[in-house]
Amino acid sequence: MSLDIASGRERNELYSTIISNAVELIDSDAGGIGLFVEEKNAIAIPLVYNLPDKLIGKSFRLGQDIFSMAINTNQAQITNDYSTMENQVKELSDSGMRALSVVPLRARGKILGILWVAMLKPWRVFSDYDKMLLESVGGQAAVAIDNIRLFDEQRYISDTLQRGLLPGQLPGLKQTDIGMFYASATEAAVIGGDFYDAIRLTEDRISFLVGDVSGKGVEATAEAAMARYSLRAMSFQNPDPAAILTSVNPIIAGQLTSGHFITLAYGLYDSKSAQVTLSVAGHPYPLLYSSSKKKASPIIGKDPAFALVLDYKYSKTDLKLLPGDILVFYTDGITELRRNKEFFSTERLSDLIASYAKLKAQEIVDKIIDDAMVFSNGRRIDDIVLMIIKRTG
Repeated sequence: MSLDIASGRERNELYSTIISNAVELIDSDAGGIGLFVEEKNAIAIPLVYNLPDKLIGKSFRLGQDIFSMAINTNQAQITNDYSTMENQVKELSDSGMRALSVVPLRARGKILGILWVAMLKPWRVFSDYDKMLLESVGGQAAVAIDNIRLFDEQRYISDTLQRGLLPGQLPGLKQTDIGMFYASATEAAVIGGDFYDAIRLTEDRISFLVGDVSGKGVEATAEAAMARYSLRAMSFQNPDPAAILTSVNPIIAGQLTSGHFITLAYGLYDSKSAQVTLSVAGHPYPLLYSSSKKKASPIIGKDPAFALVLDYKYSKTDLKLLPGDILVFYTDGITELRRNKEFFSTERLSDLIASYAKLKAQEIVDKIIDDAMVFSNGRRIDDIVLMIIKRTG
């Protein structure tokens, strides 16, 4: 049960797991969670189990009732005849609860709320042993709730940073169509450091990049920003991808947290000549869809990620896009999406590119992301970046 409660999940799913586990363990009939709202000195009910749905979203101020006493005394409370108690919560008075066991939820010295289970039949009662079991569940539940709150705060900070640091509108080029998707993780404790950029160098040329910092959280976001701006600055001095990666690698390595590294795909594209020069530093292999072969294949590279080998000389690959050809850059957040034990995979991504190849670049991106979210039931276990460059003429 402890692993079930502690695993990362969205809030309502976590609440549901906590309540159902508590009800099952103690062999009770119903239950619920109340969250302490400090600024209002009140308890808010986000979810209940086997109780009227009208209770969800209700809140009540702390008073002398059994729920408030659990918070005020920081001790578990039991009553086997709630209907006879003098101080009842008006919002819960007609809920059908007969016997109640309530425990406070506390983590890191702070009250988070309450967890309760209830008997609905008058002959069923709680024992001191039931109270002890509920206290055990409450301890685990409090840690899980605290963790997801911390994650939400961290995700807000990280998303705010990322929105400010990611590029705005992508540059437009003749005979070229570009599509883009970026989203941060939805799962707790896995906010990543994915980033991208597209930099106009001349009327016909852009440099572009997709990268992923190995760490997580706000720290990874800051390191991604540092890498992006370092690469952007160097792009205007010498846009050659191999030269840029070779010169920037030791600079970035000196700024990363110990043990961190960055994978990166960096390219230079000339829309006039349709020429692409590409360097890959330990990143998932970009895909090239050939309009003549009707197939997407990886552009394989063997160079290491940033910060692993400081004096490494990076290589480059030159290729020319034909009308209808598509270049695809992505982070592993999409290929490692899961459905049970099955991965979304590079192979599935390649097949989808071929299936949607006749669409516009952004339409291809949107279709792939839609399919990916259906595959993973809407869960993103890591950040996702997907960039498509399509030659249209």
